[in-house]
Amino acid sequence: MRAPIDLDYVSKAIVGIASPVVGLITSFQEQVEWHLRVASLLVGLAVGIMSLVSMARKLRRK
Repeated sequence: MRAPIDLDYVSKAIVGIASPVVGLITSFQEQVEWHLRVASLLVGLAVGIMSLVSMARKLRRK
């Protein structure tokens, strides 16, 4: 017969693992935000360039 799961032990383990992870994310929050901003700028530029190329192709066909 298996021993029942000790919920107190499991909850302490989850909190013990999650606390350093949250601290790490919080400490790198500014760098992560900067990378997300740069990535969104690059995606926006790529979409703009693709739209411009598409419009230029449509104008050449006419």
